[in-house]
Amino acid sequence: MTVPGGSTGAALDIEACTGSPQQQWSPPSGGGDTCSATDLARGRTATASSQESSAFPASSAVDGNSGTRWSSAFSDPQWLQVDLGGTHSICGVTLDWETAYGKAFQIQVSNDASTWTTLYSTASGTGGTQTLAVTGSGRYLRMYGTARATQWGYSLWELQVHGT
Repeated sequence: MTVPGGSTGAALDIEACTGSPQQQWSPPSGGGDTCSATDLARGRTATASSQESSAFPASSAVDGNSGTRWSSAFSDPQWLQVDLGGTHSICGVTLDWETAYGKAFQIQVSNDASTWTTLYSTASGTGGTQTLAVTGSGRYLRMYGTARATQWGYSLWELQVHGT
């Protein structure tokens, strides 16, 4: 599949011991491009502008469990951010959306969780699993949603951040 930025990447479905499919990101191939498949966000502190209820906290989007999710209030804008624990070079982001997804959203990075730089922006999000090639660095990464595709909020099964 072709991803923004001219890089290529692929998604690989693997079967877990429970038999449920897990989404695994693979780094771009060809052209000398390399991007770590390591998920820098897994298990890190996540915060959000809101949550639909206590059953859908921000932490569920970075717990590595595709059966739990974060879900926001039913309004715009909304955001989900993760503290990567230190400054990292970021080369890819994978968003595993639930049915309630972002039609318009940005992927942003920051060193202080206050001043943000946009690495990716779209007004035509597709939902499902979106694997984005991005280039930037920061300690914090957030998905900043500005327009929902459905009447519900924004909902992510997992947010993965790839880099070093």
